[in-house]
Amino acid sequence: MATVQQWLALGDQLYAKGVDVFNGCEVMDSPAGTRDPKVVALTLLARTLGHFQAAVQLLESKHVVESRTLTRCCWENLFWIAALAKKGDEFVKAMELDDAANRLKRANSLLRWAEKQDQPLDFIEKLEAFYTGMTEKHGKPGTIQHRKAAIDGGVGDGYQLYRELSGDSAHPSAVSLSRHVTWGGPENNQIFTVHAQPTLDVREVEDTLEVLCSAVLGVIVAANETIGGPAAGEPFVKLADDFKAMSNANKVVREAIKGTAE
Repeated sequence: MATVQQWLALGDQLYAKGVDVFNGCEVMDSPAGTRDPKVVALTLLARTLGHFQAAVQLLESKHVVESRTLTRCCWENLFWIAALAKKGDEFVKAMELDDAANRLKRANSLLRWAEKQDQPLDFIEKLEAFYTGMTEKHGKPGTIQHRKAAIDGGVGDGYQLYRELSGDSAHPSAVSLSRHVTWGGPENNQIFTVHAQPTLDVREVEDTLEVLCSAVLGVIVAANETIGGPAAGEPFVKLADDFKAMSNANKVVREAIKGTAE
């Protein structure tokens, strides 16, 4: 059974490897500038490493829900960087259109709000010009769908984990909100807690670290592939093998617990 300490130790190794990949890449002289897939890959890697550090710190301070929310962000990063690794410039273009679509939505929403105000606002003319210019340039651009990005990147199975993290932590839901209510006291009364509590699953912290490390490992591998880093030699293979061994050990424990409960 993989312990919290073992997962944290593996996480430290993953973080160090991610930093090595980041520091070992030299792409700033690319003629494509920030549109170079390698540059985008580095930004996604850096974002993931930051999320990872924060997620671990939150777990250590017993903020399981908040840690799982950041873990969900790591999976979003994985979907994007996996699609980037497979599609390169095509996905960078999709990112630009996604950004344009979201800018247009925000601008349109702000314009509709401004129309309802009692007095004319001084930014409306400028905002209308921006909206018109963006529409002329991009038409009606679409946004990136995380599920499609995951499938395009070959990590479609991870979308189910992403949805679970959305429902039990990231979004206000019956499940996530129930973490703030417990039963206790001599009369088994409701007790409301400011900090959300872990579920009754005693393995939730370990499971969170497993799901977190899985996403981070995937991001590092995809980043290394995209930037043309060193071949997946011994360090990558060992990290992947260690993760698989620990994950398999957790599966055995889960099945044993499930069998006992039944």
